[in-house]
Amino acid sequence: MVNPLRPWERRRNRIAMNAAFLEAQNGHVMNQANGGDLLILADALRLLPTPACILDAAGRIVGCNAKATGVWGREPGPEDTWASMAGNDGSGRQFQALLESGQAQTNAALTLCPSPETRLDVLANAEPVWDEGEYVGTVVTFQSRPESSGTTTRFWDMLDVLPAAICVADPEGRLTYFNQAAADLWGAVPEEGSSLWSAPWRVYGSDGSVLPHDETPMAIAIRERRPVRGVELTLERPDGSRVAILPHPTPLYDATGRFIGAVNMMADITHQKVAEDRHILFARELNHRVKNALATVYAIAMQTLRYTDSLESFRESFSSRLLALSRAHDLLVRCQWQETPLKIILAEALSAFGSSRLDVEGDDADFGPRATLTLAMTFHELVTNAARFGALAEGEGFVEIRWRVVRDEDGERMVALTWRETGGPRVEAPVESGFGSRLINHNLMALGGSIEMDYAAEGLRCEMKFPVINEAPATSSAARPSGETAGPASPGELVR
Repeated sequence: MVNPLRPWERRRNRIAMNAAFLEAQNGHVMNQANGGDLLILADALRLLPTPACILDAAGRIVGCNAKATGVWGREPGPEDTWASMAGNDGSGRQFQALLESGQAQTNAALTLCPSPETRLDVLANAEPVWDEGEYVGTVVTFQSRPESSGTTTRFWDMLDVLPAAICVADPEGRLTYFNQAAADLWGAVPEEGSSLWSAPWRVYGSDGSVLPHDETPMAIAIRERRPVRGVELTLERPDGSRVAILPHPTPLYDATGRFIGAVNMMADITHQKVAEDRHILFARELNHRVKNALATVYAIAMQTLRYTDSLESFRESFSSRLLALSRAHDLLVRCQWQETPLKIILAEALSAFGSSRLDVEGDDADFGPRATLTLAMTFHELVTNAARFGALAEGEGFVEIRWRVVRDEDGERMVALTWRETGGPRVEAPVESGFGSRLINHNLMALGGSIEMDYAAEGLRCEMKFPVINEAPATSSAARPSGETAGPASPGELVR
C-alpha cells in the first residue's frame, strides 16, 4: 500500500513514530524536536479526549494514554498486543490481524473483555503510519459504542432483575425485549422478535369489554408516537387468570431522532384494585349496618316503651338491651366482622355470671355477622329473664346449655340447642307474652329457626333449632335488594 502523503510529510511521521517507539520502549521522556515544529506524540496521546495507544509494525503496544489504561485496568507489558489487552476476544483477534497488515479502520465494532467481570463494546479507529512504503506502526483510538456500550449492557442486566415488568417493542409492535418480571406478570414467555406485545393475551378495558389489540395503550403509543398514561387494563393470562395492570408506554428514539419503537412499564395493581373494591364494599356495608342499627335501636325503644308501665322500668330495660346490642357489635369487631363461634356468642351473653352457675357445652358452629347479632340479642333476653325471674335470680340457681349440630331432611346444618334452668324460684307461665318473649320468637324465625318454651315449675326449658348461617359480609350485602334494611336483631316488624 502506498502512502499518499508528500515526501516531507512521510519523513516527519517516520521520525515521530520511530522516536515514539524508541522512547516508549526505553522508558525515556521525549524532548521537543525540530525546533518546536513537531508536536510530541506522547503529549498528543495524553491530550486526546478518548483512550488511545500506539502499536509497532508487529502489533505490540508501545505506548498508551491514561484513559486507555483505565479501560484495560492495567498497563500493557512489553509483549502485549491489542488482542491480549482485549481479552483475546474473537473481534479483538480479527482487529489485531488487520492492524498487523497495516489496514486503516474506521468505527470498527469491537468487544473488550479485560477481565471476566468486565465487558465493554467499543468503536475503534486505526490510522497506520508508513515510511516510503514501509509500514512502521499504527495509532489506535477507541470509545464506548453509544448504542451497545458496556453501560447499556449493564443497564439491561439491571432491568432483568428489577421487580417491575418492562418490555420493549419495535415500530411494528413486535417484542424486542422483556424482563423476567414481565413474563411472570403475563404468565407466559412470548417469542422475542415475532410476538406482538399483546398477542398471547386477551385485554379488557376499565368497563370490562374486550379491548382490540390496536387500541391498547402500547399500540396507541407506537401509532401516535406519544406517551399514554392513566389507562387501567385487565389482562387475561393463557391459563384464564386475570391481573389488573397500569401500563406506561413511552415512544423511543435513537440518537439521530429516528423512531425505533416503545418501552412499556406495567404496574401490577391487582392488590390495589381488590383493596379498592373491598373498601367500597365495606363502605356500603357500614352504611347499611348504621341504618340497621338505628332502626334496631328505634324498634327496641318503641317496643320497650310499649311493654313498660313506668319511666324507671323503661330506662332499665332499654339501657340493658342497648348495652347488649353494643356488646354484640364489639364482639363482631373483635372477630373482624367474620364468623363468630357460638361458644363465644354465649360466653359474651353470660359473662356477668360465674362458671359455677353455668354449664355450657356443644359442637363447633360459626355464624356470620347478621346471625351473630340476632343470636346475641336472643340470648341476652334469655339471660335477662333468668336473672330477673329464673334460675339466676337466686344464688343456688343453675343454667345448663347443650347443643349439637345436625342435618335436616334437606342436608342443611342445624343447631339443636337446649336451655334448661334449675334451682331457681318456682316458675309460672306468663299470662301475656312480653316484649322479650316476642323478640326471641321473632329473631329465631328471622333465622329460619324455631323455639319451644316449657315453663315447668322447677325451671324454664327452651328447645331451639336454627340453621348454621355463616355468610360473609359480601354475601349478605350483595344478596340484599337495594334500599332494603335488614335487621340482625331487629324487632322493627313488631312496631305497631
